[in-house]
Amino acid sequence: MSALDETFAEQPVRPRKRRRRGVALVAVLAFVVMLVIIAVVADVVTRAVIEDRASVQVEETSGVDDVAVDIHGLSVLWQLSRGTLDSVTLASGSASDPVSFRVDVADVPTDLAGPTGAVVGTVSVDAATVNRLEGIEDSGGTVSFDDGQVTYQKTFTIPIVGDVPVDVSASPTVADAGRAISFSPTAASLPDTSIRLDLTRFLGDFATTVCVAEYLPADSAITGVDVTTDRASIDLSSPGLDLSEPLLDDEASCS
Repeated sequence: MSALDETFAEQPVRPRKRRRRGVALVAVLAFVVMLVIIAVVADVVTRAVIEDRASVQVEETSGVDDVAVDIHGLSVLWQLSRGTLDSVTLASGSASDPVSFRVDVADVPTDLAGPTGAVVGTVSVDAATVNRLEGIEDSGGTVSFDDGQVTYQKTFTIPIVGDVPVDVSASPTVADAGRAISFSPTAASLPDTSIRLDLTRFLGDFATTVCVAEYLPADSAITGVDVTTDRASIDLSSPGLDLSEPLLDDEASCS
């Protein structure tokens, strides 16, 4: 081997610039990943804090226990910066609880002032809860549930005999543009008596309609009623709620 060959053989090429570039790229990527992790953690923490505070506030103002608040969407921080939460779900209870509800609200202003977006919800109750209502207790009757039907007590006037309580089974339907619930009788009988009367021709007299407008938020309506052997569920909807105003209209009425 010549001296020239030995000289080149003893001087290996050292790619220092490439190594420096690689190290710098790794450092930048690590920094970006760290920022992403911090942002995700901050978003998760912010979401949890807001949901917990909202849950407590709803419980204090409504008197309902164990209210869960879920904020949907990819980034709560981004939604907060816009001043509007894309979608919020409020729920309480389960299928085994006396009362349960779920409400989904779109476009909720973060300052809780002004109108929201569309609202849909369902309220579910069992027969025992319904029978504890003041109006039911005052009437002295009871309400029971069956598949698609509700049985309630109504007074029937018989000549000479006078007023006789009658158990009426009826199918509930939405009425008056969602401001009331109508009960269309399907059967009627005299409770706890040996008297047998054919009350079929009087079924029309036992029909009744219950106005619930004053218990609904403004511009809200009932969209469906479902009854099973255990519970009754009412579906509600609204194009939006003005959180700056009282939600319930005590002066609302049915036509």
